[in-house]
Amino acid sequence: MTNQQTTMQNSSTLSYSAESHIDSSEFQWIGPDEKAMEAIARPTINFWKDAMGRLFKSKVAILCFVILAVLIVGAIFIPIFSPFDFSRQNVAFANQPPMWVDNVTHQVHLFGTDDLGRDTWVRIWMGARVSLTVAIAVTLIDCLVGTIYGGISGYLGGGVDNVMMRIIEVVGGVPYLIVVMLLMVVLPRGLTTIIIAYSLTGWTGMARLVRGQVLGLRSEEFIVAAESMGSRPSRVIAKHLAPNLLGIIVVNVTLDIPNVIFTEAFLSMLGLGIAPPQASWGTLCNDGILVFQMYPMQLVYPAVFISVTMLAFNLLGDQLRDALDPKLRR
Repeated sequence: MTNQQTTMQNSSTLSYSAESHIDSSEFQWIGPDEKAMEAIARPTINFWKDAMGRLFKSKVAILCFVILAVLIVGAIFIPIFSPFDFSRQNVAFANQPPMWVDNVTHQVHLFGTDDLGRDTWVRIWMGARVSLTVAIAVTLIDCLVGTIYGGISGYLGGGVDNVMMRIIEVVGGVPYLIVVMLLMVVLPRGLTTIIIAYSLTGWTGMARLVRGQVLGLRSEEFIVAAESMGSRPSRVIAKHLAPNLLGIIVVNVTLDIPNVIFTEAFLSMLGLGIAPPQASWGTLCNDGILVFQMYPMQLVYPAVFISVTMLAFNLLGDQLRDALDPKLRR
């Protein structure tokens, strides 16, 4: 007999002898651990709560929220409670430097005065009110029209989609400057005219974005399953498509607001903005350019406000894009 066979025989003998001495009474039935089965390894959290939690952990997002909140609150209340009227002219006090004190009223002009003696500080915040009003109003109109139009086009598809997309190409092919000029001839210069002019062509970008997202989502399994179970189109849109589009729409709105602010400033610098004595950041920049060599701060102040506002909205949009990305969800 070989050594290998001897070793195998000895091991089998030992295992048999060990099994023969094991009694079932030595074991105790414990059963399942109910506490471990019912324990929640991860707290239940929905998509938006998780996204907002990640957003507010970002210092950049918090700083942007603070800046935008200060701008909105200041634009609402500073022109109301300021002792100066944004349209009051006093040529005797024209082009005064920052922190200039009126010897008669002993009131401080924080940003000095412009070429007509008007307080620059109040006009900056009045311009913030006008520029933010135009930006928010135009963006909301573009979002509403573009979302509805693009959603219908992408969901119905086929011939309806082709016709609706050709309409978008025609509308988007018309430069908005031509639309603004035509409306300025028909309508008086003012806030309403700018909002109408930009809204007539600005919704096409949102419509294309929503249409593309809807076309991608229609092929997903949960959409196919909902339609196979007999869900009505209205229910599919409300329960399945809209929640998946909301994050993308919010991010696009946040990134679209600074574009509208810049466009309004550009139109005002071309003389196509609001009519005097109303003020916007664009009209203030236009006035500051005329006296930039002698009084550069009259251009620097509105330019800094425009730059900070656009930067805050763009950074907030980037942070929202990261927070609303489902791939980064914990």
